[in-house]
Amino acid sequence: MTEPKSITAPTPPDAIRLDEYWPYQVTVLADRISRRTAAIVKREAGLNLSQWRVLAAIAESPGRTAVDVVSMTPMDKGIVSRATKALLSGGYLVREASQVDGRVSHLFLTEAGAALYSGLKPAVEAVPREANAHLSPAEQALFCARLKQLADALPDSELQS
Repeated sequence: MTEPKSITAPTPPDAIRLDEYWPYQVTVLADRISRRTAAIVKREAGLNLSQWRVLAAIAESPGRTAVDVVSMTPMDKGIVSRATKALLSGGYLVREASQVDGRVSHLFLTEAGAALYSGLKPAVEAVPREANAHLSPAEQALFCARLKQLADALPDSELQS
């Protein structure tokens, strides 16, 4: 039996050069950071990345709702719901009904959740610090400012009416 002959098209002259295409490079960087962070929180606490993101979002601003977490993280409501449920059942979060609207619940860290977050925070912060060592403080500030500028220029299309 003979091998099928493969037909290879020449590279188009206008092909995107991924090593020079910043959206691809940002995706690669974000993926590397996510993978390292996921490995840390799994190894140290048995959490998945979504659970860590919810925990961090609540630590940053106690009282956030699940809807708030969805709007400020790269996760959909189903993922946030599952992560929140796991953190609630693990005793890391508590849910309190809103005094204004009983249909809304606010999330808070428990003492165990605060201790877990505090224990994980240094290892998680070390991930970008490793990369930051290759940039001067001025370059780090400029990089963050430019990322924010680009993000602001491309608002989340799902939030557009």
